[in-house]
Amino acid sequence: MWYVSTRGIAPRVNFEGALFSGYAPDGGLFMPEELPQLDRETLCQWSTLSYPGLVKELCALFIGSELLPKDELNDLIDRAFSRFRHREVVHLSRLRNGLNVLELWHGVTYAFKDLSLSCTAQFLQYFLEKREKHVTVVVGTSGDTGSAAIESVQGAKNMDIIVLLPKGHCTKIQELQMTTVLKQNVHVFGGVC
Repeated sequence: MWYVSTRGIAPRVNFEGALFSGYAPDGGLFMPEELPQLDRETLCQWSTLSYPGLVKELCALFIGSELLPKDELNDLIDRAFSRFRHREVVHLSRLRNGLNVLELWHGVTYAFKDLSLSCTAQFLQYFLEKREKHVTVVVGTSGDTGSAAIESVQGAKNMDIIVLLPKGHCTKIQELQMTTVLKQNVHVFGGVC
């Protein structure tokens, strides 16, 4: 699977290249060069999967097995969701009158961003260990992005995280989630806007 810039100037990259690039060098966003086509049979089979099972199948479509073998991909996703409070990771609550609510708050910080950032951190750590590299992640936040990013990388040996937050402009619980993590690789700075 190759990724190309939405601006069409930067050279194409694989998943690892897109993961570590953020924005493309031409200022665009990396998108898959081609979107996988899913047939009805596949969708029917996937409809019975758990959320982690579905994430594993979808990620395998976008991350080449030459970069990340399927069994290792599955292990990373299991590790990413291991700290979620609900065994299903997300839960569909069926209410009256046919109303359904998908609960996305069972992660460590109670924010839906735990779902993606926990996986992203596992992918980053996998490639960093493989390449024997270290990165510093910088996050500017006004709330749940910072705490979810911190929780996903806290304690990681190949990553430091610097979080910048506007002091007094986050909820108290979000500020505490960011400022009370005592890990060597977590650095949080609050400032006045």
